Amino acid sequence: MLAIAAIAASACTSAGATASPTTNPTATATVAASASSSASASSSASASSSASASALATVPSSDLIKAGTLTVCSDTSYPPQEFLDANQKPTGSDVELINAIGQKLGLTVAVKTTDFNAIIPALTSGTCDIIISAQTITADRQKQVDMIPYFAAGQSFVVLKGNPDKIKTVDDLCGKTVAAEDGTVEAMHIGGTGDYKPADGLSQQCVAKGKQPITLKTFTADTDALLALQAGTVAAHFTDEPVAGYEVVNGAGKFEMVADLNLERGPEGISVGKNHTGLRDAVKAALDSMIADGSYLQLLTKWGIQSGAVTSTNP
Repeated sequence: MLAIAAIAASACTSAGATASPTTNPTATATVAASASSSASASSSASASSSASASALATVPSSDLIKAGTLTVCSDTSYPPQEFLDANQKPTGSDVELINAIGQKLGLTVAVKTTDFNAIIPALTSGTCDIIISAQTITADRQKQVDMIPYFAAGQSFVVLKGNPDKIKTVDDLCGKTVAAEDGTVEAMHIGGTGDYKPADGLSQQCVAKGKQPITLKTFTADTDALLALQAGTVAAHFTDEPVAGYEVVNGAGKFEMVADLNLERGPEGISVGKNHTGLRDAVKAALDSMIADGSYLQLLTKWGIQSGAVTSTNP
């Protein structure tokens, strides 16, 4: 169990996890101490810099919970996109991106840790102004919020080193237990819920072929799903592609990704309330500006996830 705890610490709160990785996509978690301090203090740094920056666009005060502040909901258990550093401060590629957007808009950024399964209700109930949390854009989510494309990722499977269950295809998951974070598209994909029709669920596809269904085990935090894999209580962890790569690199040789089994690469979105069009348009303008000047790609490259870069905020 000490080994399990060590893996969790590496994924969530270790000093190593707070630093930025190299530009090698296969080594997304190789750390650099200089990035640790800047990422850990990203929210506070944006407060001072945004005050002096000339705003790219004006955000209506009615679109903000607090004037001058962009309040952000994020599930900070999803490295490398959002997680807590050794000082329990939000960091990650998504956190750095939203801080840069806030700076362009002349706003201080405040990140609130929010469970992923409750993150849209948190936005619509007025807990935050915006969400950035590796949310795959789906028709169901778009009915509730406006979503601005900012990244693209597929769905990947992480297994123990050596792949003891010999998982190479979806059929190899039939009859096995798979871990996923609650509320994610991966959990929906296995169960055939949300945007997936029951017949499209991976488990139901097993049954249709005369095989045993997949047993889905969900967790509040993605890092807890990884702990279950480490403990051997599940055969695989089903998660977003960047997260899977990060877990493998930070797993001290204990994990690997299933090669050639990446499903449904699609866009992730920054979510804004339906009635906050001024905020939505300002965020789009700021992100488009970052894409145009190269700072967006530079930020993703810093975290080793540049393969997921988008070229426009238009769907």
